[in-house]
Amino acid sequence: MTASTIETCDVAIVGSGIAGAHLAFALAPRNMKVIILEAGARRTRSELVRHFFANPTKGPQSAYPPDAFAPFPLDNRYDDFYVQGGEMPFIGAYLRLVGGTSWHWTGFADRLRPNDFQMRSLYGVGEDWPISYAELEPYYEAAEKEWGVAGDESFVWGAPRRGPFPQPPIPTTLLDQKLEPALRQLGLNGAPFSHARNSVHFDGRPICCGSNTCVPICPIGAKYDASVHVAKAEKAGAKLVDRARVDFIELDAARRVSALIAACPDGSRLRVMARHYVICCHAIETPRLLLASRQEYAPMGVANSSDNVGRWLLTQANQDCWGLTREAVLPYRGPQQTSGIEQFRDGAFRRDYAAFGTSFMNSGWSGNSDASNLAVKLIKQGLKGQELVKTLNERLSRHLRLNSSAETLPRAENRVVLDKDLRDEAGIPRPRVTFSLDEYTKRGLAQALAINCKIFGLMDATEVEWNCPYLSNAIIAGTTRMGREPATSVVAPDLRTHDHANLSILGASTHCTAPVNAPSLTITAMAYRLADRLTAPGGLD
Repeated sequence: MTASTIETCDVAIVGSGIAGAHLAFALAPRNMKVIILEAGARRTRSELVRHFFANPTKGPQSAYPPDAFAPFPLDNRYDDFYVQGGEMPFIGAYLRLVGGTSWHWTGFADRLRPNDFQMRSLYGVGEDWPISYAELEPYYEAAEKEWGVAGDESFVWGAPRRGPFPQPPIPTTLLDQKLEPALRQLGLNGAPFSHARNSVHFDGRPICCGSNTCVPICPIGAKYDASVHVAKAEKAGAKLVDRARVDFIELDAARRVSALIAACPDGSRLRVMARHYVICCHAIETPRLLLASRQEYAPMGVANSSDNVGRWLLTQANQDCWGLTREAVLPYRGPQQTSGIEQFRDGAFRRDYAAFGTSFMNSGWSGNSDASNLAVKLIKQGLKGQELVKTLNERLSRHLRLNSSAETLPRAENRVVLDKDLRDEAGIPRPRVTFSLDEYTKRGLAQALAINCKIFGLMDATEVEWNCPYLSNAIIAGTTRMGREPATSVVAPDLRTHDHANLSILGASTHCTAPVNAPSLTITAMAYRLADRLTAPGGLD
């Protein structure tokens, strides 16, 4: 491929989200010459907030303008991006811009639990990770310090701590408190989540103002996103090249990576050479890039001699249950979730059914049950003026929704491949996703729904409804998983690919399971762990 040449560097990073931003931030101050290549553009918060307000669709992607150069899934148009090959529609929502998908994450700052790393050993299902909680613990602490995680050390969600959270907890809402009597009657308790959003002023960012738009965007920057550490990495000397879409990983005869080939919007191409390369472009784009880089020395794609790239796709399965409470619970304020049920996220029951987490949704009936339809419904009933406003306020104040998410099991047949015929706007083969839900996960969601219905019953709620299980649009993992055996994994425990000595992969795609936690803190911890490996003697070779 003919391409102009950027200067060589020590480490070339593809992707500027949680993974790439923290890795660059950790490497740049250690006399490492770092280049970050990002397919998307650099956007300002004010620009994105304006787009959110103007967009009639209010889904997780609604603050982010479509980009024909670096396409990503759009709300209500997932089938225009993914080629659906399985029994359940795949609706994974991710972004391609500086800071990546962290712009619209929930802000949950959860560690995995020690047991989450030992699913096969402890419960006979899933997969053991080739690393332990103890190995990640100091890196978890470093990540929490950088983010300024807010939490209550009385509620650690099964992950032991050696010290307090950096910030006090985010206050619980009236909605959280109104649920407590029903929970107590069931022998359950609600607990506050740990958050990557400010409860006090921290790192130049303000206190959370409770806008209730964390997904798709925090309008003031109180919620952490990776653009923060992109800026810190640049200040430390890392070079960011945005609008540089890496389309090909070039190998030499020794099967080492020799260059990255990136397309630019003006039609030119960049050739980036480094001592070591790290792919950090999310669990869909990472296998797309590896599979698209087929060549003489990698006929099945880069890092894919074992045919594991794109396999072992993980997500979570969700189910919502909603109803109209007798007393006002006052949703639509605060972060979209501040608390949830503490039980059922781990335990011996995981031998029989999936762990699940139930969150108390401060966002009311928004989402699948769509509160925006209420005004239209009332107008059709003849309400108008002050009567319409009064009825809207009265009903909206009693909207309660419980969202339950269950873990899925790693299965080789759940996978991402390149479609043979269909291409996206950039001319890249579209991802064909095959995913079916295992009975283990379905049993977990059935348990969750039964409990949620009991809660609504104890609250004397009316108009109680629920939807069918659906796949999470927030959790995507497992397509280049780590392992000790090259026959069943793509990267070693140190994140170096089994096939190529100077290529590593960082991000949720390397995770072996998808427990009931956000993966972001674990990705950050592993970025710091990888930085230590790369800066050790011989680490780049």
